[in-house]
Amino acid sequence: MTELISYFERYALISLEKQARLFSFLGEHILELDLDAGLARFDSNRAYPYQVLGTESENSLTWLWAWADEQTEVPENLLVSAIQLRSWGEKEGLPEFTIPSLDLDRADGTMLSLIASEVCSASGYYRDHYEGGSLFLLLDGIALDNQQGFDRQGLIRQLADLASRYDFDHRSALLSYLLAKEIPSTETGGALGAELATGERLIAEFDPAGRVRTINGEPLI
Repeated sequence: MTELISYFERYALISLEKQARLFSFLGEHILELDLDAGLARFDSNRAYPYQVLGTESENSLTWLWAWADEQTEVPENLLVSAIQLRSWGEKEGLPEFTIPSLDLDRADGTMLSLIASEVCSASGYYRDHYEGGSLFLLLDGIALDNQQGFDRQGLIRQLADLASRYDFDHRSALLSYLLAKEIPSTETGGALGAELATGERLIAEFDPAGRVRTINGEPLI
């Protein structure tokens, strides 16, 4: 689990920023999956290639990788990314990407998809809820505005949401985001300071375990 969390800390915030760009681009929409064409259709003029990652079950509280799902007939061409992630997981020593099924308290679809989206250089992931569970996809081929990033409140909101759901090192996750964005930062004692692309100053103070105490003097959650 430690290695999985390390990758989560590395990718979560930068992947969530990409998610924000994706859903800003999609706006209000209805999703229709075309299995034969391998396209996710959002309206008559917008259709993008997709890959199937896996499913969450609300009944068994488990995640099932798409390559291990014997109940559905997903074409092999839509399993390429999931199979590549299995190989990547074998190489990186991440059993969560190589065993067929996981309890959601070990790793859920959101955590796995945030990592997968960056590893596969996808346009983002999509969670399609259905009765009894959710299907998770990777989307490709969407031209997003890479200059559109989090402002300070957006970044704080996403970090707070992650902190409320997962146990991880907040300092490592925030520092990884700043490095990915090539934003210079300074560290003094237990504080991390940086100026975001918006020009806003961010100063985060951490406890010895790396969890945020305050950002700009305010508690995280």
